Amino acid sequence: MSSIRFLWILMVSLKVSCVLSQPQKLSAYDVLMEYGFLVGLLPKGAIGYSLNRDNDKFVVYFQGACSFDIESYTLKYKSTITGVISKGRLYNLKGVIAKILLLWLNITKVSCQGNNIYFSIEITSVDFGVKNFLESPQCGCGFDCKPLPLNGDVSVSSI
Repeated sequence: MSSIRFLWILMVSLKVSCVLSQPQKLSAYDVLMEYGFLVGLLPKGAIGYSLNRDNDKFVVYFQGACSFDIESYTLKYKSTITGVISKGRLYNLKGVIAKILLLWLNITKVSCQGNNIYFSIEITSVDFGVKNFLESPQCGCGFDCKPLPLNGDVSVSSI
């Protein structure tokens, strides 16, 4: 009986050590930081990504499409975002559009230079300070999200 218990403990220990020795897969946000960007370039909720290190093709997956307002812009992310990533530069970007005035325009390139992040939007470019990208915006509300009531505390007013 003790040899069976020993074998069982040995098998569990080997399985645990194999799991612990496997490298952790980076998140899409970790990959951005590895290439010199901040996590706020992507909204919260990325469910996966792929990165081909041979050609630097970077693909990020979300559960669904996502939109939110930041300052005077509305941004929309498709459920799949693609581009080519290199140090401080993300180009051939597809799947992100911005509403400028009344027009929806594709964001085609993002670059990080010094304390600014530059967005190339089809016919123009816009720059923001990196401090605007320290955290990821949330789909639906961007950075102006109201916390949900705790413990089911919902106030209902009657008219």
